[in-house]
Amino acid sequence: MSTTSLGLGRPSGWYFVRRSDELRPGQLVSRRFFGRDLIVYRTESGRVVATEPYCPHLGAHFGHGGRVEGEELRCPFHGFRFDTEGGCVSTPYGFKAPPKARVQVHKTHEVHGMILVWFDELGREPWFDVPDYDMRGWPAFKTKTFDLRSHPQETTENSVDIGHLTVVHGFKNVRVVEDLRTDGPYLTARYGMDRDATVFGRPGGWFKSEFTVHVHGLGYSKVDVDIDELAMRTRQIVMPTPTEDDRIDLTIGMSIKLEEPTRLSRVLAVVPKWLTTKIALELGMLGYSHDVAQDFDVWQNKIYVETPMLAKGDGPIGLYRRWCRQFYADAQTNEPRERQQAAR
Repeated sequence: MSTTSLGLGRPSGWYFVRRSDELRPGQLVSRRFFGRDLIVYRTESGRVVATEPYCPHLGAHFGHGGRVEGEELRCPFHGFRFDTEGGCVSTPYGFKAPPKARVQVHKTHEVHGMILVWFDELGREPWFDVPDYDMRGWPAFKTKTFDLRSHPQETTENSVDIGHLTVVHGFKNVRVVEDLRTDGPYLTARYGMDRDATVFGRPGGWFKSEFTVHVHGLGYSKVDVDIDELAMRTRQIVMPTPTEDDRIDLTIGMSIKLEEPTRLSRVLAVVPKWLTTKIALELGMLGYSHDVAQDFDVWQNKIYVETPMLAKGDGPIGLYRRWCRQFYADAQTNEPRERQQAAR
């Protein structure tokens, strides 16, 4: 049996770095991103920019005293200024800025209130996007972040690991509604299950639910959950961002729609719908956080088995892992491994 601690490498993709409403115009933040610091700032016009942390002049860290002034990033050491493309546009000396003084800029994408940054180990341009799903009628996502020893491939594998849903999460009658399908960097599947209704005020009760998984690379997943019995729909996002090797910030988010609040409780007939939605979202997020936390002890103490002894009933783990290969670059050919294999 071939095993590793994790050692899965650094997959290309879009990764969450901050909520949009937590980065004001003129604000700059520093965070860990794939084993190094990343600077993320918003210009006065509202554009989000992500750069490497060090000034190419004499190495000052933008995250320690650097400022956003208008549309430019100002170094805290000598006041060199850089535009949103990374080029040095001025110095305080009154002479022309050195043309080779540049700071590396990473592609950014804001989607339904989340700031994503593109990562590729070889520095290639983005070759897929995270779509801006229609969020009309949905409240803003409520989010929570956990610091874990894990890897995006491991956490995302839960989307296809049917066997653990009963053992770890206690769901009943887990079933495949639509088989896993892949289309380049996109993966989707649909499952059904019965789950405990305690979180919605029905201790001892169960309700049927179906969830559709939409995975865009290894850094972003959306899960649409339909609970017909409660006339409720939830939209969940899962965003694992590597901070160090074998360490991630796992950010989860939830939004909710209630078609008929009285399905939850008749007393809600006299409660404003906005308040009912807010309460349901708080309760739903508690349940969602609990579900995700049930995986933590396994994730943080497991190894990665490269050649697992899979059994019937596990779910399409093998297909999922083959799909994952496209996100890991081969430095020799400058192409994702999946593309190389397809060309053979």
